[in-house]
Amino acid sequence: MPTTMTITTEADSQISDALKRIWGFDQLRPLQGQVVASTLEGRDAVVVMPTGGGKSLCYQLPAVVTERLTVVVSPLIALMKDQVDALSLVGVSTAALNSTMSDSEAEAIQSRLISGDIRVLYVSPERLLQPATLRILAQANVARFAIDEAHCISGWGHDFRPEYRQLHRIKEAFPGIPVQAFTATATPQVQRDIAIQLKLDRPRKFVGVFDRPNLTYRVVAKDDAVRRTAEAVRRYPNEGVIVYCLSRKDTEGLTASLIAQGIPAVAYHAGLAAETRKRVSEAFAQERANVVVATVAFGMGIDRANVRCVIHECLPKSIEGYQQETGRAGRDGLPSECVLLYNHGDVIRLKRILLDENQEMNAHRVKLLEEVRRFATSHTCRHASLSEHFGQPYEGSADGCGACDVCLGGTQAVADSNDISRKILAAVQEITSLPRSRSFGVGFLVSVLTGSKLKLVVERGADQAGCFGAFKGESSERVNSWVHQLMDLGLLSVSEGAYPLVSMTTAGQETLFEELPVNLVENIALILPAKAKATKGGAEMPENVDSGLFERLRSWRRELASERQVPAYVIFHDSTLMKVAASKPSSVDRLRALPGLGERRIEEFGNALVNMVIEYAAETGVTLDEPLGAIPPPTPPKVSSKTASVYGPLFKAGQSVDIIAGQLKLTPGTVWGHLADWVKL
Repeated sequence: MPTTMTITTEADSQISDALKRIWGFDQLRPLQGQVVASTLEGRDAVVVMPTGGGKSLCYQLPAVVTERLTVVVSPLIALMKDQVDALSLVGVSTAALNSTMSDSEAEAIQSRLISGDIRVLYVSPERLLQPATLRILAQANVARFAIDEAHCISGWGHDFRPEYRQLHRIKEAFPGIPVQAFTATATPQVQRDIAIQLKLDRPRKFVGVFDRPNLTYRVVAKDDAVRRTAEAVRRYPNEGVIVYCLSRKDTEGLTASLIAQGIPAVAYHAGLAAETRKRVSEAFAQERANVVVATVAFGMGIDRANVRCVIHECLPKSIEGYQQETGRAGRDGLPSECVLLYNHGDVIRLKRILLDENQEMNAHRVKLLEEVRRFATSHTCRHASLSEHFGQPYEGSADGCGACDVCLGGTQAVADSNDISRKILAAVQEITSLPRSRSFGVGFLVSVLTGSKLKLVVERGADQAGCFGAFKGESSERVNSWVHQLMDLGLLSVSEGAYPLVSMTTAGQETLFEELPVNLVENIALILPAKAKATKGGAEMPENVDSGLFERLRSWRRELASERQVPAYVIFHDSTLMKVAASKPSSVDRLRALPGLGERRIEEFGNALVNMVIEYAAETGVTLDEPLGAIPPPTPPKVSSKTASVYGPLFKAGQSVDIIAGQLKLTPGTVWGHLADWVKL
């Protein structure tokens, strides 16, 4: 674990014992320790702890230590099930009340609540506030309430939910019982609003570090969404990937396109039957499916700790939403990647949707969208931008974060930016003056500049303009990027409506006639992700991880998770299996020395793990009982252009990856990795 807080007092020894016995950790992180202490003191609190920070432990641990009921308000049934499964596996008496239960099942849980048998109860906001539920809880000796996803309470947040507004009734129904509000994303304004709406009593505020140094952020030009998405997915063969789309139609279309390219993706959105959504979610969590294309609204139902890549096919509606969605990558603390596809057309599309959705919140929603647009088009460190958005200074290296497209050299200045900008501005002025071309969109402008003989260009006489073919030989994608940058700089504008039209702004006219300087930049083609530099709080990877043993352990975990119908991480996290694959323990006692297991897991799975390690050592001759160290994650081995080029022509000719792998006696994962190199040669 990262920097920790040593437990020293007699009272804390109970916490230490439960932490080690149940979760397998020796120490709490500093912020976790502060929140747990405040909870045990009976204080109200607002806790902002970014994904991966361990906020669930902050309300689960006090329930075990005090042996009293903690009621957790959670918005999704799928999340409740995963939490119940995980706690039950380590021996904590847990239950959930939700709409999928029969009357007899609900009555059985209610009886256990009254008898004091349950330590943690998960319940939705709607179910909690039903009179029958309140009557049962009044007899259940409730110690505290924990409200998860608390940002849903605030209208100033990115995911306001009206049902959350009623949760202030907890204070009325249970006076004197502490309430803690937990969220992964909240600006200072939203934090204040949470406390006000819940009517918390002198709440303590705990805010963690928003920066996620194990994530590599990239913003990429959305010139070909399918190609860009496929490139990113193929960098992570047999690993968890989530692709977020704006609509059900986009989700289905992109899923079909990825499947056509040999990528076994599955769709997940509200239009699917409930049973289908459940099946997809469980397959992903149990690692039977690796690539899920989902709408954002249903993203919280997808739970997997070792997601290695999150891709946004469309611009998110807010920085808070982006932070939360990308936070589903690398929750186990290991290096992961976040790719955002951007074009200005999505900004216009989203703005139109937002204006139609909620008339009362129009100005606020558009403001949130504008913050995302600025983030996507800026050329400053992504980690710094996100930290500063949430009111925290970025404490990374002066040399850059080493984990975003900007700091990794993924953007570069465009040579002759001034000349290029003036040519585009002059073209807009000239085309506007043509009798048949007074109104035109971005596509028409780019076609003229690249010298395209499209029928519409010829019909309007734009092929006779002086600007026709000004960038002949340049790709339309590159010219399109330049045009959109001039829009982002405020030199060009586009109208609202179904057919946005281009025009020059006053600033654009001044730039053209006074020859003011303009700085254009461009994205370099996607490259294999560089791993994050070792920075304060960054992920640690055990040295000497035996990849063969690690994959064998993952395969065993996958089968066990499928058999038990629980997410794979509920059995063990990747980080724990990596420690096993690095240290190769020869006995259960040796295994017990590793962090992150806990007595219940060791009791249930210890012999199986050790037997697999010993069997693997006998087959391969590796040394058992290696010391466990930690080093920054290694850079993936480079593949020569000669090697990669062997795969490309075969793949382009229509052969599947499985067939290519069989011909060359390689694994499909190796072939996918080499193809990722080939597409950039």
